Amino acid sequence: MPTLFSTTRSQGASIVTTLPAEVVRRLGIPAGQRLAWIEDGLGGFRVVPHSEELGEASEAHEAIMAEYDGVFRELAK
Repeated sequence: MPTLFSTTRSQGASIVTTLPAEVVRRLGIPAGQRLAWIEDGLGGFRVVPHSEELGEASEAHEAIMAEYDGVFRELAK
């Protein structure tokens, strides 16, 4: 798959971009779809259509990470 590009622009206090048509087609997202931006741990993000299940899983993940932050930091040493 070739590299896809988009350009950012200012809109009020936000920076916005459009999604390339191929991304829209592959993700099957309609106009107005809420997207989730998930950090990949490598300095980038995954963008996926938001769903209730994803929202619940993200909240659970953040709660676990906050609760065990010290443990994870020690394990990383």
